[in-house]
Amino acid sequence: MVLDVLVVSACTGNKQYGTVADCRQVDEKSREALIEKFPESVASAADMYTGREHGHIQSAVERLSEVANVDWRIISAGFGVVSSGTKIPSYECTFNEIEQVRERAERFGLDVDEMTNNALIAAVSREKNIPQDLRRIFAEGYDLVFVALGTKYLIAVQEALTSMPEETTAFAFASNGSKEYIGDCYWIPATEEERGHFGTTWLELRGRELLSLAENIENQQHLERVHKNPERARELSIPS
Repeated sequence: MVLDVLVVSACTGNKQYGTVADCRQVDEKSREALIEKFPESVASAADMYTGREHGHIQSAVERLSEVANVDWRIISAGFGVVSSGTKIPSYECTFNEIEQVRERAERFGLDVDEMTNNALIAAVSREKNIPQDLRRIFAEGYDLVFVALGTKYLIAVQEALTSMPEETTAFAFASNGSKEYIGDCYWIPATEEERGHFGTTWLELRGRELLSLAENIENQQHLERVHKNPERARELSIPS
């Protein structure tokens, strides 16, 4: 049986084209309107985002696609949950800059004075329909879900991660400090120990772990074992 797999990763600051739309434009205009306005700076989400972690995840998706039916969704701070093939214009928007998040929350008419930084991120994420859309996507019934997100993006999707269907085995690559935000996912540590194993940087560690796992899954039977025995995923995510 061919398993259905979902990979969830984050947008990146590095993009194929220079910025043409800022956060205000992204929040006030539709994606379609921005594409029409900036046609020379448009690419699929998979191609728009660059950087080594994104590249590792793209390679992992390609490798997993050899043994499974794979969907790849990207959490865009600007455009919400997008498919890897969704066309987007180049933009500048992130959950990692809290002042930018606060400004967006104010524009959305939210009362920001009593909100913590985490609450601000969660609130703006809801305004972009991120947890709502992700929950609906999870409900489609994937066998396996792999979540490779930094702390701020885990906070943005946390509401959805706490409603994973029972039949789905989900994993999140996360640091010790981010573990509390992974909801119903099994934890695959992305800590100093793992970084040392790979001899890599923090910025690309989660993607590198996912790629290692994908490279160690040689056939459908290996993937089925991960589905039935989740502890196997941690073993496969580090260098052999």
